[in-house]
Amino acid sequence: MSKVRVHNLAVSLDGFATGEGQSLEAPFGHAGGRLMEWFFPTRTFQSMQGGDGGGEGVDNAFAAAWGPGVGAEIMGRNKFGPQRGPWQDEDWKGWWGDNPGSLRVWVAAGHGSDEVV
Repeated sequence: MSKVRVHNLAVSLDGFATGEGQSLEAPFGHAGGRLMEWFFPTRTFQSMQGGDGGGEGVDNAFAAAWGPGVGAEIMGRNKFGPQRGPWQDEDWKGWWGDNPGSLRVWVAAGHGSDEVV
């Protein structure tokens, strides 16, 4: 039987997953990278970015568990990109660029768009 779970979501203690004012220049809004400060220095993140090194402590152990058992990601429009309303830029492929990695991604949005493969 298929399972659905909330996974790979950072939430602040006051319940927010991003700050106000999200834009292309500020993907996490006014919160900047504070929600993900623990993640950026990990070996897992460094490897995802094509780099070497990074920490191997408890944060990395948690970060490394992001992919096993996950076959697809359903994300909201704001996690996919900074656009609001009707799709203005059909070339936008997500914050990650042309290569979303190994997971399939579905974007839950109130406005339709062509499928990005």
